[in-house]
Amino acid sequence: MLRFFQNIVLWIYIKFHTLLIYIGISLYRTEEELLKANPNNLNEKDKKTTRKLHSNPILENFYAGKHDEKYTKDYYEILKSADKFKRNATPFQMAVAADKYTPFYGKEDKDGIKHEHFGFYDDKHKNKGKTLNDALKKEYKKRRTNDDKYQLLYIFDNKPIETGFAKILDVIEKTQKENADFEYEVVDIFRKSKQYTFPIKVFRDNIEVENKIEQLTEFLHIKKIGFEYRQLEFFVPLKFKTIDVQEDDEIFKELINIKEVFVNDEYGKLLGFGIIELMKRIKYNNTHEVWKFKGIEMKNMNLN
Repeated sequence: MLRFFQNIVLWIYIKFHTLLIYIGISLYRTEEELLKANPNNLNEKDKKTTRKLHSNPILENFYAGKHDEKYTKDYYEILKSADKFKRNATPFQMAVAADKYTPFYGKEDKDGIKHEHFGFYDDKHKNKGKTLNDALKKEYKKRRTNDDKYQLLYIFDNKPIETGFAKILDVIEKTQKENADFEYEVVDIFRKSKQYTFPIKVFRDNIEVENKIEQLTEFLHIKKIGFEYRQLEFFVPLKFKTIDVQEDDEIFKELINIKEVFVNDEYGKLLGFGIIELMKRIKYNNTHEVWKFKGIEMKNMNLN
């Protein structure tokens, strides 16, 4: 019986020391691999990063890279809510929100300077103490035409965007002299080397017109006439001399040959308007002639 228990103790002893030997060998091999490893090898293909899922489903989709249609819609709703707060919050409300949600609010940089600017705090600023919305209403009132009392909804800048070089056919002109074949010549390539696209997109029956109002317009104002009717005001600088164009002129017919107008708002939403008629033309501040069209706003134009 004693022999039996001695054998059991011996078996346990051998197993335990065998396990220690295996552990020692494993640690030794690991140490050898680490010593042999290249310290400049920063390849992270074998690394795995784990993180806790975010409680906000929109932010979780953002971190996970899931940018589907619903995510895009929710994302823009957040932007709109933030923009609404930014426009209507007082300087005090902005400071409170920044103090609550921004870890660096009120803290100084290495030079002891604070860079926060929430609202109009400067005593010398013309809009001191106003919300951003109040300041925008004041600016809209200053820039709008005063020949009517319609509500001004939007002001769009129509500054052209350079998109690249012109097509080769755009820099070649074809002419025909009397009793002669066609002759081709390259026009001033520096004059036609660039192409421009305009934020305002206009569709018309005749696409071959040379006088396009969207290429002359500097600003586009949208006013609300009724529930769905809108007034579109094209601000054309006087340097283009459209004010001298008469109604029986072919240029006039080309400028009013408008069927549909499209423009993107600040969130990328596409706004569309079907044009009904030209209402009138007025001179504005000795700087622009304004062409006013009556239109109807199209629905569900968001193509995101």
